[in-house]
Amino acid sequence: MHTQGDDAGSAGGRMGDAAARLAEDTAELARREVRVIQDEAVTALRRFAASGILLAGAGTCGILTLWAAHETLLRALESVLPRGKASAALTCAYACGAAALGMAARNRIRARAQATAGAMEKEAVQLEQDHRPTGSEPDGQAARGADLGVADESS
Repeated sequence: MHTQGDDAGSAGGRMGDAAARLAEDTAELARREVRVIQDEAVTALRRFAASGILLAGAGTCGILTLWAAHETLLRALESVLPRGKASAALTCAYACGAAALGMAARNRIRARAQATAGAMEKEAVQLEQDHRPTGSEPDGQAARGADLGVADESS
């Protein structure tokens, strides 16, 4: 005489049902979270796309402004110089401006790279001093020479 609750198989079946429901609930929760994240991403991309379109329009207007300024300057030079020489003079002026801006950018990049290298060197020296074993020489030369397999020549 077995009652319904006494059967080991039915207890396992109920546990299996609970586990299956838990798995379904977890999967549904994960799907909802993924949908929320997707909606947020799409909303952010739409805002970004609108901003990108506005920025592209501003860039196009800027290029047209430069082209109009170039044409105006070329016409003004053509009133003083022959057409070919006016165009050549304007081209040389643009090339000089590009070279000067390029050199200024290069100098700034080099200066920042040197400053960064100096800061990294200082940090390396500080780390070396912080991690030097106690009892080593104050200048650290012997410890560095021993690490490199070089004998201390000052003795």
